Amino acid sequence: MRPFAIHIPMLRKKGMPEKMAAFYEDALGYEPDQEMDVLRIPGHPGLAITFKYSDAAPKRTAALYEFFVEKNFHSFCEHLKNKGVEFDLVARTPGFYIARIVDPSGNSIEVICEDLEDESGADISGWSVFQDID
Repeated sequence: MRPFAIHIPMLRKKGMPEKMAAFYEDALGYEPDQEMDVLRIPGHPGLAITFKYSDAAPKRTAALYEFFVEKNFHSFCEHLKNKGVEFDLVARTPGFYIARIVDPSGNSIEVICEDLEDESGADISGWSVFQDID
């Protein structure tokens, strides 16, 4: 039996299990835990997401949760975009990068990185959603 996890509830519109699975498993790399019926967050065995069914769109103005990437923010964002992930914000601030992505059911998730360099030389500053925030 796997360890207990703190569950982050995500709204899932009816009829979207395949799209949500593709987003969280294929694009973000979350791991299905069939025993507990959750998706485990990679690198955090005590955290998992679970889906709550709803036909209503999420009514959040802020992200449901955020996670950090250690480095190579530009490469990470390019990887997500190549997997079909939609961004509604990518920004550079004086101390970190932030991106807000949206899952197929409309849940917002923020990705943050404090390392402003990218080892591969990837550059996403030309994306239409990119902005500099002072």
